[in-house]
Amino acid sequence: MLLSCGYATAQDRPREAREPTQGLARPVDNAMRDIRVQVVPVISATIGAPMAGRLNEFPLRDGDRFQKGQLIAKFACGEREGSLAHARALLDAKRRIFSNKQQLRSLGTSTGLEYDVAAAEMNEAAADVATNTAMVEHCTVTAPFSGRVAAVMGHPYQFMGLGSPMLDILSDRELELEMIVPSRWLAWLKPGAKFDVVIDETGKTYGAEVTRLSGRVDPISRSIKVYGRLPIAPDDLLSGMSGRALLAPPAGER
Repeated sequence: MLLSCGYATAQDRPREAREPTQGLARPVDNAMRDIRVQVVPVISATIGAPMAGRLNEFPLRDGDRFQKGQLIAKFACGEREGSLAHARALLDAKRRIFSNKQQLRSLGTSTGLEYDVAAAEMNEAAADVATNTAMVEHCTVTAPFSGRVAAVMGHPYQFMGLGSPMLDILSDRELELEMIVPSRWLAWLKPGAKFDVVIDETGKTYGAEVTRLSGRVDPISRSIKVYGRLPIAPDDLLSGMSGRALLAPPAGER
């Protein structure tokens, strides 16, 4: 379909240009300009090791899909788990001592200093529990969003250093289009404009829409990056695919 810019009426356009096209190739109007476009994920991340240690569980492989909250890595953490159990036991003992001092104080058989010391020791033990709990939480890594694995840099039973990359992940259901167009097109190319994109890898044409424009024009190339989206991300589209955006400048523009 032609880019909607308000310069041509629906009657002036070819009928096939007004009909939605999803996965169907068709001849391109000579007035259209081909702009290279790339499919990129809206959300992507490199998951690094939150601690130094050996991987006990590392279930995902390249291309696997996963759900938000799913386990993606688990480290051997016997020492940290033992420290947490010790801290919890100590906190339980300090709570009992504090409770006893509280009762004695109400009976007038304990000094205020003994009560304050018992309270401080209980709070110190609670802080140790919180610290050890946070350390144990680093032993397990879960997916921050639903998506797909794009690269794997670790293996089960491998020792990982703190911050070492383990996985590249991306959301394959939230894809957008990136393209670079002449900056002079800013006079007519606006968010909401409809266009078609032909993806090389699939050979299909998909309807798309401009969502936003970059906040900076490249002064050397006199170009600007433009972003678009597909109303529904087809199952056959993958991040990294590329193709041509079919854009038709208004009469008198180039």
